[in-house]
Amino acid sequence: MNEPFVDISSPIHRTAPTVRVAVAFVLSLVTALASTPTVPLAALGLGGCFLLLARLPLGAVVRRLMPLCLFLFVLWVVLPFTGEGPALGSLGPLTVKGDGLALACLISLKSFSILLILMALVSTMHTFDLGHALNALGMPTKLTFLIVMSARYIVVIEREYRKLRNAARMRGFQSDTSLHAYRTFAHMAAMLLVRSHLRAKRVHNAMVLRGFDGRFNLLTARRSERMAGCLPQTACMAGSVVALVGLEVAVRLGGI
Repeated sequence: MNEPFVDISSPIHRTAPTVRVAVAFVLSLVTALASTPTVPLAALGLGGCFLLLARLPLGAVVRRLMPLCLFLFVLWVVLPFTGEGPALGSLGPLTVKGDGLALACLISLKSFSILLILMALVSTMHTFDLGHALNALGMPTKLTFLIVMSARYIVVIEREYRKLRNAARMRGFQSDTSLHAYRTFAHMAAMLLVRSHLRAKRVHNAMVLRGFDGRFNLLTARRSERMAGCLPQTACMAGSVVALVGLEVAVRLGGI
C-alpha cells in the first residue's frame, strides 16, 4: 500500500500513534462543530505547524489537497448565490448573498484545517499502527480488524483485477459500450469476487495456524516505551487540544 509520508524522521513520526489519533480526532471534531471562522482559522494554523513538524514534502501535500480544491470549487460556484441574507453584489443575472458567501468560507476553512491535521498526524503512520491505536483507544475490535485487513489486501485485489483485465486485452477485448463489453465486465467482477473469497479463506487459515485469535496483540512494553519517548510532543499536542477547545468554549460563551 502506498504510504509516502511514513518513512520520514520527524518529531511527529516519533510520537506514539495512540496520541496522534486521539489528538487528530479531538481537533477535527472541535473544528467540524465550530460555528464561526475563529476556531477553524486557529485549527488551520495548528495543521500548518503540524505539517512543518512532520517535515512532509510540499509537492506531495499540494497534490493531496487538489481533490479537496476541486470539491470546494463546486461549492463556491453554488453557495455564494444561495441563501436569504443581504445581497452583497451581482454577477450578471446572479446575486451574491452574504450568508451563502460566509457559509462557503466556513466550509473551506474547516475542510482545509481537518485535512491538514489528518495528513500530518494520521497519514504519517503505518496502517497497522493505526489499527493498534484505534484498538487501544477503545474502538470495536472487529472494526479495527476490518480497517487493517482492507488496507492490506485492497492492493492484492487490485492486482488480481489487473491480471483479469490484461488477460482480456490479450484476447482482443476492447472497452466500449456494447453488450459484449458489459457482459465481459460482469464476468470479470464475478471472477474477482470469487478470487477474493478464496484468497480470504487462505489468509484466514494461515493466520489461524499462526495463533491468531481475532485480537490485536500489542506488547505492553513496546507501547510504554513509545509513550515514554514522546513526552514533549505529547505535552505540546495536549496543549494544542486544550487551547482549541478553550477557544471554542470562549466563542460560544461570547467571549470572542
